[in-house]
Formats: sequence, C-alpha cells, structure tokens
Amino acid sequence: MRPITGQDIIDFYDGRYDLLVIKAKTFAHLDESDVDTTAFSHEYGITEDGEEVQILLRRSAIDEQEWFPDCLDGNGDLIPAVAAEMAYLVNSDCIQPGRAMAAIELGQQWTEASRKADELALARAKKVAEFVAWCGGNQSHAARVLGLDQSTVNKLVKKASLV
Repeated sequence: MRPITGQDIIDFYDGRYDLLVIKAKTFAHLDESDVDTTAFSHEYGITEDGEEVQILLRRSAIDEQEWFPDCLDGNGDLIPAVAAEMAYLVNSDCIQPGRAMAAIELGQQWTEASRKADELALARAKKVAEFVAWCGGNQSHAARVLGLDQSTVNKLVKKASLV
C-alpha cells in the first residue's frame, strides 16, 4: 500500500464524504452511516458488510477547522499545501503506527505459535521414542507402523534422547 498524499485528501474532501478510511488495503471514502465505530473506537470501525476499516480523517475535522485552522481558501477549497501536511501527519501518526502495531502483534502470535509447535514436536519425538522402545528398539518396525520413514524415526528418537 502506498502512503496517502495531499491529493488523496483533496479528492476525499471534494467528494463530500464523511470519512477517509483504509478499506481492503486501499483508501476509500465512506459516509458516517456506513461505519459502526462503536465496535472499536474513533480510529476503527466495521462497515455494513462486516469489513474492518481504519478511519484516517473525518470531514468534520476539515469543515470545522479544528485540526488545521485556515485550511480552506476563500472558495471553500482545501489548500494543497495544508492537504500535503495533513497527509504527512496521517501517514506518520495513523497509517504507520497501525501497520507497525499489527506487525508486532502478529510477530508475538507467531512467536507463541512457534513455541507451541516446538513443544508439540518434542512431545511427538518423546512418544515416537517411547513407541520404538515398546517395539524392542526396532526403528524399522516402528516406522512402518507409524507411517514414517526410518530416517525420521531415527531423528525423532535422537531428539528425544537429547532432552
């Protein structure tokens, strides 16, 4: 996904929509009534079709000039230099942190899943080694019964013995 630009913000403002959001990895313009923000927060919402969106900018922040005073010219158009500054802030304060937090969270989930996978691999190795012992140490027979090749059984028995 590319960074948002000042022109994107101008296009949003000129389109007369209420919200500028990230939806399905693209920028979209939505009306406030199309998004349920009570499910998450003022920064995230759920569309009527159940899709999560990140709210980047509300039209009211521009209209009421609460974010950037004097951001509109005499004709009521958004000043391009101000839109570019808004885009910079949206990229650095909304988009990048949101993506970074998602990457960090998924990294933590991956680490936990990896730890769990390692625990399961060790438990499997111990059970295979136990089964080989019940087969009188005959790894070939154990491999046939377990549906594994003998080298796998050999590696699992070795792994279990190291612990």
